[in-house]
Order: sequence, then structure tokens, then C-alpha cells
Amino acid sequence: MKLILRSMLLLTLTTPISVLMAHDDHGVISEDAAVQIANKTVKQMTFKDMGFQVGQLDSGWKSVSIENIDVVDSKDGFYVVSVTNKSAQEMVYLKIGMKGNVIEARGTNDF
Repeated sequence: MKLILRSMLLLTLTTPISVLMAHDDHGVISEDAAVQIANKTVKQMTFKDMGFQVGQLDSGWKSVSIENIDVVDSKDGFYVVSVTNKSAQEMVYLKIGMKGNVIEARGTNDF
């Protein structure tokens, strides 16, 4: 039983948020949900290269708070969310689909 619980915990902790949030049976996410997804994604990107243009982020991004995350645009089919690391004076932009999937992460807002 403990093995099953540990396996489930490991699976939960290693599954990217973009996979968890991108089910077809979910409706369109809100701007608040996009901010929450961006927050979790940036933290995940500190220990894993998720294949985006910006690559793996340094550990300073773990301390980014919700107050440093803004939806800067809502386009046809996706949100553009900015995440600011004030201590490093850096910014990352995430393109998040309306179903909650993280499509791209870049250092510039040129989606």
C-alpha cells in the first residue's frame, strides 16, 4: 500500500502542470487561473527544462510571488502572462492556452 501511495505521489509531483490542466473536457480558464498556472510553471522551470525557448530558470525564480505575475494580453485562443523576477530584474512571458496548457515561454512578448 505504501508503495502505491509513494508511486502516486511521485507521479503527481513530476507531471507538468500543462498536462494536468489541458484536458478537453474543461472549459475556458479565467485570467486568475492563467496567473496560477504561470506561477506553478515558472517554479517547475527552476528544476526542469520544459523545452521552451527560455530553458531552465535559475533558483531565484522560486521566490516569484503572485504579485509579480500579470496577464498582459488576451488573444484569440491564448493569454500572454508576464512573470517578473524582481531580484534578478528579469521577465519571462508565458503563452497559455484557454484550456490551461502552457504553449510557450520566452524572454520577450512577441507571440
